[in-house]
Amino acid sequence: GRSGSIFFVDGEGAPAASRGSPRMYDFSVSKQAVGDSGEAALALLRRCTPEGHPVRSATSALAKLLAYHFESPLAGSERLAHQADYVASRLTGGAIASDWHNALKLGFDVRALRYPEWLTGGEIGEIARGRLPRVVRPGEPIGPVSDKLVAKYGLASGCLVVGGTTDSIAAFLAAGADSVGDAVTSLGSTVAIKLLSDVPADDASTGVYSHRLGDRWLVGGASNAGCAVLREQGFSGDELARLSEEIDPLAQPPCTDYYPLSSLVVGERFPRPDENAVGVLEPVPESRAAFLHCILHGIAKVETEGYEALAALGASELRRVLTSGGGAQNAQ
Repeated sequence: GRSGSIFFVDGEGAPAASRGSPRMYDFSVSKQAVGDSGEAALALLRRCTPEGHPVRSATSALAKLLAYHFESPLAGSERLAHQADYVASRLTGGAIASDWHNALKLGFDVRALRYPEWLTGGEIGEIARGRLPRVVRPGEPIGPVSDKLVAKYGLASGCLVVGGTTDSIAAFLAAGADSVGDAVTSLGSTVAIKLLSDVPADDASTGVYSHRLGDRWLVGGASNAGCAVLREQGFSGDELARLSEEIDPLAQPPCTDYYPLSSLVVGERFPRPDENAVGVLEPVPESRAAFLHCILHGIAKVETEGYEALAALGASELRRVLTSGGGAQNAQ
């Protein structure tokens, strides 16, 4: 699932009806939470969490949990779940359980492999205690699929549900990256990058965080910019393929200052966090091929700045970049 996307479940494990729709990965408590609840959540995080920690981001899972509480105090039975956690619990019929990767932006300490004291105690602990999911290693068994679902779907008896991961980490593993210095750029509606590093790097001010992968680290970040703008600008699959043949990737496009944020999005997470950022897709060249070239250059610029941000924070040297996602189909 997308780390940072959360909702609450009730004592029966069903979505808590009073809380409305899930808050997605790009939901910003500073801009979208009710009243001053978002600012109250961020102020508490600034007081009680380590400098630069990913939970200090306005889009972190913990920021959303706290904002929910400041909107309306959490009920005794409410428990937080990521979407992958919820699906797993429905399959097993058991309690909500999460994994190292989805739980990172909730505050789980991937070095010590436990929730830190600032999360289980103090001011934050008074709110969060008892509402956080059990966390397992990705791939670690959570439990068997319930007998009811085994019978309903014809599954093998004893079929296990295991700890999951996030979408961009799944893309990293599927791309075949396996050595320190290998990186994967996921080119979908948004751009996400991951670099396999010997050392972690975290900086909430630039949107950089590190997932644990065995005894190494996946250092990266996720932008709100990406390929979604191509569909918004009316490019069909056939047109993208045809016009891309006309583009020289080594040549400068007519416009080099595009920032490919969707018109539906205000705010950027990485590599230049700015809650007021908007897309820049002007001026528009007369040629559709030139327009496409400008957009692709803007996406590539986001990717480049992302890897530069990782290097500046001391991550292992970049040696190879692989690409996944729908955008990987385009050689340009």
